[in-house]
Amino acid sequence: MSLINSTAIPSGASAYEIEQSLRFNDDDSPYLTFQPSSASNRKTYTFSFWFKRATQVNESPIFTSNQGHEPGFNILFGGHLADDFELNIYDYTSGSANIHLRTTQKFRDSSAWYHIVVAVDTTQGTAANRAKIYVNGNQVTDFATETYPSLNLDTNMNNPAQTAGKTWSVGSSTERSQYADGYLSEFNCIDGTALTPSSFGETGDYGEWKPKEYSGSYGTNGFYLNFATAADMGDDKSGNTNDWTENNIAATDQMVDSPTNNFATWNPLSGKVGHLPTLSEGNLAVATQGVMASMSMALGKWYWEALATSSDADYAIGVADIADANSTVMSGQANPAQGFIYQANGNARKDGSVVASWATFTDGDIISFSYDQSNHQLKAYKNNSISGTLTLTAPRNEYIPCTITLGGSFTANFGQDSSFAGNKTAQGNQDGNDIGDFYYTPPTGFLALCTSNLPDVAVVPSEHFNTVTYSGTGSTQSITVGFQPDFTWFKSRSAARAHVLVDSVRGVTKELISNTTGAEQTSASDEDLTAFTSTGFTLGDVYNNSPNESGASIVAWNWKANGSGSSNTNGSINSTVSANADAGFSIVSYTGNGTAGATVGHGLTVAPEMIFEKKRSATDHWQVYNKDLHASTPEDWYLILNLSNAAMDYEGIWNDTAPTNSVFSLGSYGGGNQSSATYIAYCFHSVDGYSKVGSYTGNGSTDGTFIYTGFRPAFVLVKSIDSANGWWIIDNKRDTYNLADAALAPYSSAAEQGVYANKDLLSNGFKIRTANGQHNASGFSYMYLAFAETPFKYSNAR
Repeated sequence: MSLINSTAIPSGASAYEIEQSLRFNDDDSPYLTFQPSSASNRKTYTFSFWFKRATQVNESPIFTSNQGHEPGFNILFGGHLADDFELNIYDYTSGSANIHLRTTQKFRDSSAWYHIVVAVDTTQGTAANRAKIYVNGNQVTDFATETYPSLNLDTNMNNPAQTAGKTWSVGSSTERSQYADGYLSEFNCIDGTALTPSSFGETGDYGEWKPKEYSGSYGTNGFYLNFATAADMGDDKSGNTNDWTENNIAATDQMVDSPTNNFATWNPLSGKVGHLPTLSEGNLAVATQGVMASMSMALGKWYWEALATSSDADYAIGVADIADANSTVMSGQANPAQGFIYQANGNARKDGSVVASWATFTDGDIISFSYDQSNHQLKAYKNNSISGTLTLTAPRNEYIPCTITLGGSFTANFGQDSSFAGNKTAQGNQDGNDIGDFYYTPPTGFLALCTSNLPDVAVVPSEHFNTVTYSGTGSTQSITVGFQPDFTWFKSRSAARAHVLVDSVRGVTKELISNTTGAEQTSASDEDLTAFTSTGFTLGDVYNNSPNESGASIVAWNWKANGSGSSNTNGSINSTVSANADAGFSIVSYTGNGTAGATVGHGLTVAPEMIFEKKRSATDHWQVYNKDLHASTPEDWYLILNLSNAAMDYEGIWNDTAPTNSVFSLGSYGGGNQSSATYIAYCFHSVDGYSKVGSYTGNGSTDGTFIYTGFRPAFVLVKSIDSANGWWIIDNKRDTYNLADAALAPYSSAAEQGVYANKDLLSNGFKIRTANGQHNASGFSYMYLAFAETPFKYSNAR
C-alpha cells in the first residue's frame, strides 16, 4: 500500500469539502456579535452548524439572541453543572420557559464533529413539531426537559425589542460569563423557514453523516458564517451582508480542522482518574497531567510537532502503545511499558528505560516526531535538528502520541496550527498530500494526523456486521440485516430466555446456547430460524428458546462469513470452514481426535486473536481463547463463555500453543478435542477500522478508562480476565445515544439490564462510566471484542 494516500476524494468522502473552522478558546472570552437592523420572523427559523467539543466542564454557548439575557432564544452545550453534557435549546421570558428542550443524550465526544440542526415552527398543529433538534441527521426524541411552544407563539428570536441596542452572539453567554470551547464550522441561520437536516447534509458510504452545501434562501436576518477569511471571521457569506464583529478572536483561530478533515487533538477523556488534564486552545495545549491523542499512528508514515511552553526537567512527550496508554502513561508514569518518551532533561526512554541522552529542550523549543509504522522507526527533532532515531518494539496494537507533563506544558500541532495558538509566527508548511499547516516542512512522505490521510478501510462495517432489533410475533416473519448473515446470535431483551446461536455451517435448524453447557439442539424446519436470505433471515413458529417469541423484544447480532463452508486441510484435523478473511472472521466445524497437539485450519490469513469453541455432540463448557489473557503466554489460558470464572491455566485446552495464520491448536481435553465428538469454533482477529480484540485496565472510577479502537463501536463484548465477573454486551441499536447501558450477559439467560455496563460509545473508541467490578475494578484486567459502526476516518462524534 502507498504510504502517501491519493489526494483524490476516496469512496465515502464528502464531495463538498469544508476547508476551515473557527476555534473558540474559552480562556480568551471569544465571541462574535451581530445587531439585526430590523425584526423578522419570530415563529419559524432554522439553525445548522458543525461543532467539535473541547471542554469537558461548564457550558459551551453556541447562539444567543440576547447575549444570554432574558428575553432570548439560546442554543448551548452543557449547563450550570460541571458534569452537564446535554444539548439545550430554550426561549425564556421573565423566568418562564416558552421553549426548553434538554437532551437525555450526553455530548462528551471531543474527538470528532457533531452536526446540529435546530428547527422552530410554532405554526405547527402538533406541539412536538414546533421545536426540533437533529444530531448527525437523526431527530432527537428523548429529552430530560421537554417544553414546547404554544401554537403560533412569537418567540424571542427576531424580537423587535432586541433590535434596540441588544445583540445576537455566537460563542458567548455574557449573562453567565460563559464562552464556547471548541471548533465551529458551517454556521447557517435560515430566517422564515423550518428545514430538516437533508438541506445541509447526507449519508455517506460508511453510514456517516457528511456535509453538503446549502443552496436555499436565508431570509431577512439569516446568515452564513464559513470562517473562510482569517482577517474577517464574521463575514456573512449568505449575500445578506449580516456581518458579525469579532471579540477576542485572532486570525490564528482560523483552523484547517474541519468536518470533512478532522485533525487529531489531545483527548480529554484519556486523562488519569481524578487528575483531568488541563487542556486549552481547542485541546491542543496541555498542562499538568498526561494525556493521549485522539488518533493513533497506524498504517502509514506520520509527522507531528509540539511547542514546549514551560520548563520542567521531567516533563516529557512521545508515543505509547495503546495497550499501555491508559494503564501506564495515563496513570502519571513517565515510563510506558511499551513506547518512547523524550524528556526535557534529554533522557530518551524506550519501554521504560533510558536508552540515550539527547539534546535537552525548554520553553520555546519545538519538538517534532516522524514515525514510520511499517518499520516502527521513530525520529525526534529539536527545532528541526534531529535529536535521535530509535526502532520501537513491534506494537501489540499501535502507537499513539502522548504526553507526561508532570510540571510542564506543551502545545501540539498535529498539522492544524503552525502558530501554536499564536505563540509562533505561522509558517504554513504542508505534508506530501498538500494537507495541513506545519511550522517545519515534514520529512518526505510523512503526513499530518488527520482523517483525510488515514487509508481507506478494506471493510465497510455495515456489510459484514450489523445488529438488528425486532419484536417477536410467534409466526412467520422476515428480518432485514442488510446482507446475508452466516452467524446470528439471538437474545430476548424483555424476558429471561437463552442466548441462541445459529450459523450457516451447521445449518439454520441447529442451535447452541451460550449460557449453558448443553449440546446442540435441532428445531423443525418451520420453527425458529428458517433461512438465511440475501438480505437477512426468516423466522418461523416458536420452538424452545425461540428468537421469535410473540410479544418479545429481541436483538440479533449478525456476522457475514462465506456461506455453508468448504473443506480445509491445513491442520492435522480436516475442518469445514466458512471464512471472511477481509473481515477477520471464520466459522470452523471439525471432529475431535483426542490427540494433544492436533491442529485445525481456520481459513483466515492472520492468526485468530479470539476463539469461541463449543462441543456440539454432547454437553460441555464453551472455551474461549483471547490474545490478552496473559502478558506473555495467553495460549496457556482460557475463559468459559457460559460462566463468570476468571481466566484459568490449563494445557489441555490449546496445548499451550498460540494460533498461527493457518491453524489453531488443541490439547487432549474433551471439551475441545474428544475423539469422534463434533465441534464448532468462531474465530476473530482485529481488522483496522472494523474490529478490535483488545484489553484494558480498570481504574475503579465512574470516570473510567478510555479504550481506543480506531472506530465508532457498534458492538462491545467485555469480560474480566482476572476476576469472577460476567460477560456483557452493549450495542448501538439498543442504545442509540450515550450513555449506553442496556447490557445483556452471554453467560446468563437474564433479560436486558442497565446496571453494570455504563459506557460512552465514541467516534474513536469507548469510555467506561461505572466503577462496578463487572467492567472497571481498579487494577483489574478486562478483555473486549468490538465491531465498528463507522471507521474513525469517517465517524461523527456520538
